[in-house]
Amino acid sequence: MTRDLAERVREAGVVGAGGAGFPTHVKVAARAAVVIANGAECEPLLKVDQQLMAARPGDLVQGLVLLKEAVGARKAVVALKQKYRQAVSALREEIARRKLPVDLHLMGSYYPAGDEQVLVREVTGKVVPEGGIPLDVGAVVSNVGTIINIARASRGIPVTTRTLTVAGEVREPVTLEVPVGAYVEDVLAAAGGVSCPDYRVIDGGPVMGAISGPSVKKTTTGLIVLPAVHKLIEARTRPVEVDVARAGRACDQCRYCTDYCPRYLLGHRIEPHVIMRLVGQQQWENIPAEDLERAWFCCQCGLCGLYACPTSLSPARVIAGLLEAMKAAGFKKPPVAPPSEPHPWGWGRKVPVSRLAARIDVARYERPALLRDGALKLKRVRLACKQHAGAPAVPVVAEGDTVSAGDVVAEPPAAALGARVHASIAGRIVSVTDQAIVIHAPEEES
Repeated sequence: MTRDLAERVREAGVVGAGGAGFPTHVKVAARAAVVIANGAECEPLLKVDQQLMAARPGDLVQGLVLLKEAVGARKAVVALKQKYRQAVSALREEIARRKLPVDLHLMGSYYPAGDEQVLVREVTGKVVPEGGIPLDVGAVVSNVGTIINIARASRGIPVTTRTLTVAGEVREPVTLEVPVGAYVEDVLAAAGGVSCPDYRVIDGGPVMGAISGPSVKKTTTGLIVLPAVHKLIEARTRPVEVDVARAGRACDQCRYCTDYCPRYLLGHRIEPHVIMRLVGQQQWENIPAEDLERAWFCCQCGLCGLYACPTSLSPARVIAGLLEAMKAAGFKKPPVAPPSEPHPWGWGRKVPVSRLAARIDVARYERPALLRDGALKLKRVRLACKQHAGAPAVPVVAEGDTVSAGDVVAEPPAAALGARVHASIAGRIVSVTDQAIVIHAPEEES
């Protein structure tokens, strides 16, 4: 069963839909004691996961049971916030109706509840060791959208659409199912268009998302439109050297960044205030190796700079820049450490999502974004060859070829970690590069 489902998931091109994009067939082929559907959705403004759970509970619980059987788990859990009342009700009804061995774990509304290591601790009581993954403590965690795609893959349906929330400076906030590769401008038009003259778009949530590329990927949970002068846009677009210089000039070692760090609270050795001091005072090449190691354990949740720091410094960006330099110099990730004891005050330092939203100035955009029925019909798509962890997929089509929705257009290199890419609309291939494949529907050609 494991091999069969893993192969179907691989053929369907399923990857982590929560943002990381890890090829899911690898998880399906693992062995674990518990499987967890991650429906925590802790980013402000995003609605997609809670809406998918409410609208498609059948696919979710079916996919979770399939995953549970494939990995040999004893327990299957859907972890979601207690306030997602429609999702909770729909799932309870579906589980009872089908008499399935699935539990619900109801959580508070805090950030970053959706971090998989925080989630494992919340659901199982176990701490993933620093440098490790949930499988190290017998858990497999997948986003609810991923698990729905597992159910669809078991029926031979490849990943050709992506459900996402469009919010921020748009006239009609909405959650839409769109073809993978949909141009961002086309999706924004479906949300009534942008409501400010000079804007930028974040792919993902406002805290952990990145400045959007031209098109939607399998990992795109949302498109957040913000004014170009918004603090979140400024933070993402300034050179990292500015953050490093600020660390040396302005960090007063108050250690709030460390006190709120979710990985530090799990007992991991990362202490952002220490890294800020070391990087701010000297070149990274002169920092002792045992101190450099700590940077590897950052999960880039952004709480340190966007919530904790009273002077709006960004330890996460400093750490990201440090890691980039270390990797370029050939530094390797340290081995997985033994399990650690969580901080005794960790449970009291959860950050309410509402308070975070106010701090980062997105609470004003908190409006309903209803899930629209049916997939958005588009006449063009741009399919990125790398929209997953691992190696980019290699195109297997040429300019001028005709494809149908669901046809394979790119394959991962042999023996490499990666994922297939499928045509998301029917039409003609108008461009092929090692970066992306562009398809236009027949109407676009006339």
